[in-house]
Amino acid sequence: MRATVNIIKKVCLLGDPCVGKTSLIQRYVLNEFSDDYLPTIGTKVTKKSLSLEFEPKRPQSVNFSMLIFDILGQLKFQAMQRPYFQGTEGALIVGDLTREDTLQSLKDWHQRLNDVVGEVPVIYLGNKKDLVEKEHPNKEVIQALAAQKDVTCLYTSAKTGDNVEKVFEILARKIMDWNPH
Repeated sequence: MRATVNIIKKVCLLGDPCVGKTSLIQRYVLNEFSDDYLPTIGTKVTKKSLSLEFEPKRPQSVNFSMLIFDILGQLKFQAMQRPYFQGTEGALIVGDLTREDTLQSLKDWHQRLNDVVGEVPVIYLGNKKDLVEKEHPNKEVIQALAAQKDVTCLYTSAKTGDNVEKVFEILARKIMDWNPH
């Protein structure tokens, strides 16, 4: 009989306002989407668990619970953001594929997170892929930024759900396999 290990980790969704952080969480946790925009004030914490199998690396199943912190994106509140970064063990840094400026700021969000917690597993997300054509110049922008930081880059759509489950599972696996230098 396989043993099950229960693990709880803090993950953050970071990025500029209106990139879809809250919508990604709603899609992942509740399988819902709303076009209504309500800015996040402070932070909102949501919990979601998933089962992970690691054959043949580990002989047990992992019940991986994520405490997902949706952190306000307004830069004028930058000083308020830093305390919410404490204890983060992985992050999805989100940009809007229709707005290049939000993609360019991914590296700044990454640096601010690193300044507080050091290196942790990170994935860059180009969200709102349902609004851009398959070959869009902003996809090259985010790929180049991800390559500079040596992080994974994926495209998501909170509206359609495309790749949403996948990115959270990839992040969970990266956290489980993380060995800081």
